[in-house]
Amino acid sequence: MAGDQVMLAEVWLLPPLGIARLGPSPIPCPNFQWGPNDVGPRGTGKTTILPAETLHVAQDGTITAGVPEAVSFRDEVGIRPVCTFFELHGRWTEGGQEATGPITVSLLNQAGISIGDVTWTVDVANMKAYHMTLVDGDKIAAHLELRGDETTRRPLMGHSPPDAPQPLVHDDVPLPLGSVQVTKTTADFPELRLLFTPAAGHVYAPTDLDERSMEYPIPGEHRILNPAAQWAGFSLVEDPRTNPGGLFATDDQGRSLGFIDDVCDGLVRCAVPGLPPARARVAVGPPRYAPDRRPIVSLADGFTDRVKRLDVSDPAFVEDFESTTHEVRDLMERVWETMALVNVDFQNERARAENRGVAASMGLPPEAAADKAFKRPDAIAERPLPLTEIGRLQHHRLLSLEVFEDMLRERPDLIDRVIRPPGTSDNYYDRRMPALFRGSDRHPMHLTRRQYDLLRAWAARLRRDSEEGTFT
Repeated sequence: MAGDQVMLAEVWLLPPLGIARLGPSPIPCPNFQWGPNDVGPRGTGKTTILPAETLHVAQDGTITAGVPEAVSFRDEVGIRPVCTFFELHGRWTEGGQEATGPITVSLLNQAGISIGDVTWTVDVANMKAYHMTLVDGDKIAAHLELRGDETTRRPLMGHSPPDAPQPLVHDDVPLPLGSVQVTKTTADFPELRLLFTPAAGHVYAPTDLDERSMEYPIPGEHRILNPAAQWAGFSLVEDPRTNPGGLFATDDQGRSLGFIDDVCDGLVRCAVPGLPPARARVAVGPPRYAPDRRPIVSLADGFTDRVKRLDVSDPAFVEDFESTTHEVRDLMERVWETMALVNVDFQNERARAENRGVAASMGLPPEAAADKAFKRPDAIAERPLPLTEIGRLQHHRLLSLEVFEDMLRERPDLIDRVIRPPGTSDNYYDRRMPALFRGSDRHPMHLTRRQYDLLRAWAARLRRDSEEGTFT
């Protein structure tokens, strides 16, 4: 690829993984960032939400930017969708010097490439029904190709394989899976971007829903699925397929009613002539019902555990006490924010039932296993959720990290005793933290290995720095 000044060597997309969230509103959720905790006299003690610069895309693909006065997550239409941009970056040589950064239209032109030579490809699919039936006709997929100068919004319309004997979604009545739009390059925004907008968050049903059930008021325009498809009437026998099982609506005989939603995930590619295409993934999920509450274990924690797990084992890491203390403080704040959302009394009942099942499968007394979780306290009029109230009070104390520090200095076995280690073979829900939470594998949830090892290393450093004899 010869150009007068620029030689492109490699391209990639940022972010490599984009997460979008469903919403029926035509207005996307504005950008925001988490701010400092609300610690005022009447504050909640939880994370605040601060508006941040947001890019707006017009019908013709033109971008404008601004910071909203406030963050609105819904309007009169409904929840605002979380959309995600994908931006093309790369590595190139210019005047003998190597550089990296966003690919702009000017950079392309210097490399002898026009914006129309660039191709965006989007492939998304909803495989929920197929995952259960393993029948090709129950796959739903959408495919789009766009040139870099095609800047009108394009819908992602899902279809089932047309050659399937009974396709779940017919070609003439496709299922909307969202839309994409290439942005127009301008002097203010010369970068190459693609905007992914998820679907509205609707549930779709077979055309004969009234013959199957009168329980679900699904609008007529969403009754588009083929009632003869394998998914519409599918029954599980021995393999639950998912964990937990039963993640689909059934009739009284346990047969699938044939419902499907409009989530999807897939691949975004951007091809520049002469180079391997840049690739990224996009995943669509439900709205986040508490966006100002941060989870104990996040996707970022999982990624960090994969690539930086061993960092905390390096003695030099914990010597940066200010940095490690900041991480621990952040974790304690997230514990409180999550705790404040949970009905602990309900989760305790679920955990007790799970424990009974585990014990019964091993021929052990079920009630003794149930009591590994919290015993059921008596509710009184003023305290209908006693475990929830006690838990919130206890965890609220940890917002003052000094309280947690003193507990660790005085009780060196505290972490081993009250925090569940990762990877344990014990399947009982007990009182170790995070107590009563269910992991993705149905077993009790735990911190990542990195989070757990960080807590242990940080606690050991606390005790090392304490004056001998000060704590007993």
